[in-house]
Amino acid sequence: MSSPVLKRIDGRYVHKIHDRNILIADVRRRPGEEEWFDAEMTHDMDHPFFFEHPLDHVPSMMLVEAGRQVGIAISHLFLGVPFGTIFATASFDIRFTDFAEKLAPVIISVRVMDKRYRRGKLIRLRMIGYFSQGSRPLGSMEGDWSMLDPRLWKRYRKMEQCRKRAG
Repeated sequence: MSSPVLKRIDGRYVHKIHDRNILIADVRRRPGEEEWFDAEMTHDMDHPFFFEHPLDHVPSMMLVEAGRQVGIAISHLFLGVPFGTIFATASFDIRFTDFAEKLAPVIISVRVMDKRYRRGKLIRLRMIGYFSQGSRPLGSMEGDWSMLDPRLWKRYRKMEQCRKRAG
């Protein structure tokens, strides 16, 4: 039995080529709250990685990936980060307190904070996200990441590779 057609955000906003790997349907800024956003998760019960064995709930790793995608989408859609930017994760802290049920929508609410700019470009931020189904909290995820121009990323990687060869 195949899944119904699922609503998904454009893959460019979450750095995904294959629709099946896009785990959010949309992202909205909360009215009157510039730094708060809400997104609805798309959970494909036939996804070959996340549902490779029978489960009666949405797996936590799917929630984590959806949370990561929300952060990337917010950066592109609302914070002016251009396509092609490299996102480098510095930290994640993830805590779940309840199971996500398969048949109820999962909402991810995100607060953006600690934004840092260099020469007018956003280069680093922190996000705190909360997963919920209806009024029931499921957990939280927070993290820091940097946004790098691809040329800078290549330079960093080249320096790191040289350091490893020399070490």
